[in-house]
This record gives sequence, structure tokens and C-alpha cells, in this order.
Amino acid sequence: MEHHLARGIALSTVPVLFLALVEARPAHAGCTEPSEAGALKKSIRHAARCNDRILRSGTDATCTQTPPPACAGTLATDAVALGYGPNNLPASSVDRRDLRDQLKCQKRIGRALSHYTGTRLRYRTRGWSPADAEAKALRQLDKIPEHCAVTVAQDASGVVLPAVGPQCAAAVGGPGNTVNATQLRDCLRTLLGVWVERYGPDPQPLRPNIVFILTDDQRWDTTDATHSPFGTDVMPRTRAELGGSGVEFTNAFMTTPLCCPSRASILSGQYAHHTGVYLNSGVNGGADDFDDRFNMGTLMQSAGYRTGFYGKYLNGYSALWTAPDPPYVPPGWDEWHAFKSAKFYNYELIENGVEVSYGSAETDYSTDVLREKAKQFITDSVALGEPFFLYLAFKAPHLPQQPAPRHIGMFAGATPWRPPSYNEPDVSDKPTWVQNTPPLDAQEQADIDQIRISQLEMLQAVDEAIGGSTTYGITGIMETLRNLGVADDTVVIYFSDNGWYWGEHRFRAKNKPYEEAIRSPMFVRYPKLAPLPRTESRFALNIDLCPTLAELALRPTDPPVPVAFDGASLVRLIDGTAVGWRTDFLTEGWPDGREWATVREARMWDGSQWREWKYTELPITPGDPNTAFEYELYDLVSDPYELTNVAGDPANAARIAAMAARLRALRPLWPLDSDGDVELPNED
Repeated sequence: MEHHLARGIALSTVPVLFLALVEARPAHAGCTEPSEAGALKKSIRHAARCNDRILRSGTDATCTQTPPPACAGTLATDAVALGYGPNNLPASSVDRRDLRDQLKCQKRIGRALSHYTGTRLRYRTRGWSPADAEAKALRQLDKIPEHCAVTVAQDASGVVLPAVGPQCAAAVGGPGNTVNATQLRDCLRTLLGVWVERYGPDPQPLRPNIVFILTDDQRWDTTDATHSPFGTDVMPRTRAELGGSGVEFTNAFMTTPLCCPSRASILSGQYAHHTGVYLNSGVNGGADDFDDRFNMGTLMQSAGYRTGFYGKYLNGYSALWTAPDPPYVPPGWDEWHAFKSAKFYNYELIENGVEVSYGSAETDYSTDVLREKAKQFITDSVALGEPFFLYLAFKAPHLPQQPAPRHIGMFAGATPWRPPSYNEPDVSDKPTWVQNTPPLDAQEQADIDQIRISQLEMLQAVDEAIGGSTTYGITGIMETLRNLGVADDTVVIYFSDNGWYWGEHRFRAKNKPYEEAIRSPMFVRYPKLAPLPRTESRFALNIDLCPTLAELALRPTDPPVPVAFDGASLVRLIDGTAVGWRTDFLTEGWPDGREWATVREARMWDGSQWREWKYTELPITPGDPNTAFEYELYDLVSDPYELTNVAGDPANAARIAAMAARLRALRPLWPLDSDGDVELPNED
């Protein structure tokens, strides 16, 4: 397979400078002296007391602040922010008589923060085990149930007490709610314990088991009730198991909304313009253009994990070998069970190098088959006592329209989807290729309506794979993890490779720059980093998944990552401590004749109103450095359906110039790398 190893970006060409940037392991030894633990405790205590004084005496209160030791990184600020939330610093004082009990609770939380972190770190610097150090540190935390079983109250000034950071807010609730004080204590204990170890004398990765679940062509809005005819969630088990006890990322995106390039980016942590995989097939597309010498499997296997791949790999996988040669198995996988060509029935799985055929019986439905194989991999891994990484890639809800027989007709009563952008009547402000796209006729609309129903039905088997079904006697992956006693030591990540158009802007399918194609559903469940459920609105990208695995798994003795990640680890987004997070990102696509690149910004205040800008360039002559462009610009706050292109408004000239410069900072070779001499993929 020499030709296979020569594909894409040569690993030897990655500059050494970049290798340091992708080190996911601690860059220093952490705090090693008891005196440093004492300084940390003092710093947190003073910051907490300052908040308490302002709550009692107002913003004119005099505070003493002590800087934490450098070895503790952000631990002091993270701890205080966790314990006080929006009251760090308070906006004003509160009525000390009316909110007496709430003030006592808040003060108790502040005491617990400094005592637990300082005490646990002190005993860790003395060589005590994490468990023994924690036992010494729990005294103040254990008083929270006694002092914080109070009703949350809002002062006339608007200040709410008690209040904590979003990581533990589910235990507190809003005004009128009774604090679940035991749950609050446990949440604080879990997070503070992880954070102390992060900056302790021998920082180590968490090294959880990891289950990564990937769907195919699933829109971001297909897990909740948006498309349900019943007023209930489309995927209730997934939302309960993952969203109900983890983090739901409400702004998750894929950087190229097409199967193969998106999956290559997931496997590598790199943009498509770096992986060299632009399409599903043809020139610069498919599995044969992906340099697989580094991928999630090799990363996790080198870190000492037992690795397993189940389901859809990359488009064109079957072209990587020719009979009578045995089927190709990419490096990095201890167990390999991949579709030769992804189907729901009458398919072949390459099972550790052997081609195994499956038929058309109801029990051969591929989502169900992959579910059972994944559960067996988990069971075997636990029995072997090895940390495991499972990559489970379902075909659903990709076409053809084949729900499991038990789900056919379940969504037949769904009201047709008709958002404002549906079959957009006036596209005169859109690029030429959109203007040349005719409106959907009656038959096309009927076909898309049926595709939508079938896709919602196909997701039901995925939902059961995660959460099980008593009706059909299905044990799901989450119950399997619980039965084996490893659920709380396992990260479960749910994502999709791209979205899908159901008639918006006259489209079906994907590979276009509008929101329906580039957004993904995303959940992360890991109680050690997210003890209680919450939503996270900051951007998460498909290129972030591989760096996240690296931070979770790599030990100081493991070899460095041999590529430069374009993404960033989500670990501190998951545990709520991220600062300075990205405020924009790049998406890109190479469909023949309409190549595009987009910069999408986060929602930001421009001094007078909220804005959420999205800017797209489409070269007239792809690959030509002197090409002219067509442009699109939308403010997603005022125009969430991308109906009115305001790129031609002179008032937006400065905005366009700034975003055009940002596009070239994110993709320096643009538009040279937009060569349109490629085969148009089958987008379905």
C-alpha cells in the first residue's frame, strides 16, 4: 500500500514549531510545595470574602486580594467563578435581613472553595494519594447540605442568591426554587477535585473510556421536538441519557458539510484544506486521498487504549484494495468492523480484514447490528481491564429511506416543514448558482417531505442504540456502560458529519454554506467534567474532537502528536473553565462550479445591538489568484433564515473587508486552493 501512505500532507513536513502547539499534556509540573497550596487557599479565601462583603455592604466595600501562585494556573479564578457565578463580583448589596439564609449559604460555599482546594492540594504536595487528600479536604464542603437547603431568592436590586457557576446551576435553579444542597455539594466536589489534580504535583490526563457516536446527514434540530408531530422529542432517549446528564452544545458545526471531508477532519483534527480531502470521490476526494498514518485510532492506540471502529469509514473505502488482496484495515484499530459500502440491508462489513455479508432479514438492519457489536466491544474491553475508545459511525439517517421496520410510519403525521426560507421565492440577491436553481416543483416538494419523515424514522434506531427500548427488548449503550460499572468513567460524544436541507433555499442534500448544512447536534456526557446538565453556546467544531481526545488521553510519556491540529480541545469548554474561546470559524466547500469559503462569527454586541455575522466568498474562477468573487453577508440575529444578502450595502463595506481578511488568516492560500476542476459528488 505504498501509494496509500503517500497521500495528503506528508507528516515529515509538519514544522517542529507546530508540534509544541498541539501538546495536550500539562506543560509544567504543577504546584509541588505546601507553601504554594497555602498561597492558593489564601487567594481563593480573599476573593470569596470580597464577594461576601459586597453582598452585605455594597460595591464600595474594601477588599483584600492576594494573587495565587503561578503554578496554580487558573485554579483560583475558576474556583471562585464556580462558587459565585453571576455574583463574582456582585452588582450590588442585598437586604441582609430578608436574604439572611441565602447569604449564609453563599458564604458557606465560599469557605468550602478555599478550604477544599487549598487542603487537598497541600496534602497532594506532601505525597498523599488523591483519595486520602480529598478525605482531609471535605469538612467545609460537607456542611453545604446543612446550610444551603434554602429557597433561591431575588433581591430588589436584582441580585439572585445563592448563585453558582453554570456547571452546578442545575442544583440551584432560579428564584423560588429550593436548592438541592446535596447535589450542589457533590457537583462542587467533583469539579474542584478534577481541577486540583490538573495543577497538582504530578498532573495526569483523566484517561476515561471514550465512546464517539457519529450519525450521517443528521440536522442539528432533529433531537428535540422541533420536527415531532407528537410534541415530544424526536430522540427522547438520547436527550435524556446525554443531554439530561451532560452538556448539549447548541452551536456545534462541521467545517466542511459533506460526508468524506467532514469525516477526514474528524479523524485528523484538521480543516479539509489541510487534509486534502475535499469531496466524496474523484480527484481530491474519498478514502484514497486521506493520509491515515495519523488518525483518532493511532492517537488512542499509542496512548494505550483498546480501539474499535464500527460502521461507516470514509467514502470510497472499498477502493483501497483490489481482490485477491485482503481488505485494507487502516492503522490504529484493534477491532475493525467497517462497511465495505454503507447500507441498511444487503451489505458487507470488513471485520478485522475479513469480508462478512449481511442480508435482508429484519435482524440484519445495520443500525441494530452495529449497536450489538459496539456493546460487545465495550463488554470485552471492560473484561480485559483496558481503557477503550469506540468509534461508532451509523449510516442513519443517510438515504436511501430505510427506517427499521418497527419504525416505519411513525412520523407519517408530521406537518410539512415550511420555514420562511423554504423554496425561497426571491433569490435575486443570492449568488448566480442559487439564482440558476429553479424553485422546487410539486413532486420535488413531496419527495423532500417524505425524505424528512424517513430520516426522522431512521433516527429512532439510533436513539434506541443509545437509550435502549423496553418495548423491543433493546439494551442500549448507556445501560450497558452502567451495568458494567463504567458509565461515569466514560466520555460519550454524539455528533453528525453534516446537516441536510429540507427545501430551504430550494435545496435538498448538503455541501452548501447555509446553516442547515453546517450545523450538527452535539452532546457530551462525562460526569467528571460536567457533573450536572447544562447547555453550552460557544462554538464547537468537528476539528475539535481529535484534540479533545488527545487532552483526555495522552500521558506525559506518550509521543507528541505528529500533526498540527486546526481545532482546539473542548475539555475546558466541557468543564466550563474556558477563557478566550474562538469567536469565529471557517467553513469551506468544493462543489464543482460553486466553490465557497465562509467565516461565521459568534453573537456579539457592536455597541448598539447584537450581531451575528456570516460572510461567504465564491470565486468566479476557482484557483485563479486574480479571480473576482460573488459575496454573501447575513446578520443571523435579524435574518436567521439567511433571506436577505446585505453584502451589497455600502454601509457594510468595512465589515466585509474585515471578514475577508479574517478568511485569509484562517485559510492563507485562498483562493488558490479553490480549484474547481473536480468531479461533482453525489450529494445524497
